[in-house]
Amino acid sequence: MSDAAEIVRRIGDELSDIDRVIRGHPFPDLLMRKELPVSALRAFVGNQYAIITRSVAMLVHRFGQPPSRDFLMGVLDGERKALDGLLVMDGLLVMARKLGMTEQDLVTYDVSPAAFAYTAFMAWQALYASAAEFVMGILVNFAAWGHNCGRMSAALRERHGFTEADGFTEADTAFLDGFAGMPPLDEPALAIIQHGLDRGVTSAELRRGARLFQAYEKMFWDAMVQGAAV
Repeated sequence: MSDAAEIVRRIGDELSDIDRVIRGHPFPDLLMRKELPVSALRAFVGNQYAIITRSVAMLVHRFGQPPSRDFLMGVLDGERKALDGLLVMDGLLVMARKLGMTEQDLVTYDVSPAAFAYTAFMAWQALYASAAEFVMGILVNFAAWGHNCGRMSAALRERHGFTEADGFTEADTAFLDGFAGMPPLDEPALAIIQHGLDRGVTSAELRRGARLFQAYEKMFWDAMVQGAAV
């Protein structure tokens, strides 16, 4: 019987290079230096709306039973924010309104193909992958995603305002702070991964899912910079 903890450690080591690239991506740094236009932040929010609202029903339908249910609902519904109990979607809408966008703007936002690749892969996972593969990808990917959300939140609150009066507050960055402050996912994830291994999921399948999640994550951030014409 394969040991989930050892496989997770090994896959994490193998993907450490791209993890460092994602965590050091220039998008948050450009934001801190006020070198991004407001259109770049609108693109971030518009593309995130597409990611959050796609494939959720299928994920819940396929993986909504033990041992995956609690983990999945925690990821998809979002951890309760420290501020005002905002959920992920509520926080995203608050950030959008700060940028002058309505929910209809988000619904009709013309997403970037490169940024949408992450969404498409998540949809593929929802249809074809095992719960263990999906959770392995999220376990690796969300740590880097949360790190960059924290960098963006700090940049917005410390430096970014489009006029002297419109700086971002904690309420405006609740979407980012929720991911940046998510508790470690290791313990519940390991149980799901071990459950999958015990039923025939291979370490190669786990690695492939994690590798692709990270590759599409990097593609998302690259698309945000390229779309800003920086």
